[in-house]
Amino acid sequence: MGDDAVAKAKRAAAYRAVDENVKSGQKLGIGSGSTIVYAVERIGELVKEKKLTDLICVPTSFQARQLIREAGLLLSDLNQHPELDVAIDGADEVDLHLNCIKGGGWVIDMPLCTCRC
Repeated sequence: MGDDAVAKAKRAAAYRAVDENVKSGQKLGIGSGSTIVYAVERIGELVKEKKLTDLICVPTSFQARQLIREAGLLLSDLNQHPELDVAIDGADEVDLHLNCIKGGGWVIDMPLCTCRC
């Protein structure tokens, strides 16, 4: 798959994850990586169109924090919102049984803490 096809697949996956799982009023964990860029893009679009309201976004990384700010979304943290309604993150590998591998081991602590909340 070429780079353009990979980017299109990531955008489609991120948009679908947002469209099917994010609802107004949720406390939302925002993961890291290349696919999350598209998820935050979609959340920002839906907020601007007023199709999503009252979201609180909790980042798992510096990258996610910056994306949330750039999209004009409400930024918070786990100290203020230790219980989340849903977390969106990508996976580096997925097998036929939908088992996922995330982060190659180095950027994993904060996403795991966020997902367990």
